[in-house]
Amino acid sequence: LAYKGRAVYLQQKLLEQDLLGLPENMPVGLEDTRSLSERLRSLPARARESLLPRTLLTAIERFAATRNVQDVSTAARAVCESEGERLESELSIIRYIAWAIPSVGFIGTVRGIGDALGQAHRAVEGDITGVTASLGVAFNSTFIALVISIVLMFFIHQLQLMQERLVFDSERYVDQWLVRRLKVQ
Repeated sequence: LAYKGRAVYLQQKLLEQDLLGLPENMPVGLEDTRSLSERLRSLPARARESLLPRTLLTAIERFAATRNVQDVSTAARAVCESEGERLESELSIIRYIAWAIPSVGFIGTVRGIGDALGQAHRAVEGDITGVTASLGVAFNSTFIALVISIVLMFFIHQLQLMQERLVFDSERYVDQWLVRRLKVQ
């Protein structure tokens, strides 16, 4: 989770940069696509593989190929949607682990109750320490598993929120800083 969170954080930092390096309100024409593509390709490898530069590059290349602003917008949206789906699918194993933790706790509960029942004959004789200790272990295992699961789910949802914001903000960035400025002759 920490690794994924840091990766999303670093990608969000790209949203604060002017990746296109164009003067404000300057329209972008077909003649600008080559220099913009080269500028994006010259980014460091880690930044170049991030969502925003990939989306910008796809949009610029689509504009160069089709000269159609609607196609550019559609291509950018498609890249963002596929990235959102990829990020969502990568969280599935983490969600499975978060789901499995309480199950392991419940297994501990069943084992503890079974152990306590195995010592029931001692309780009949007046020695309840073994039974209570086993029941304590049983319910503590469930409690700890549920607490871990709650904390883990909180962080999973925070990561998912960060990822969704990254996708939406990247799409908005492309729309604001590229699509709106495109001009067709």
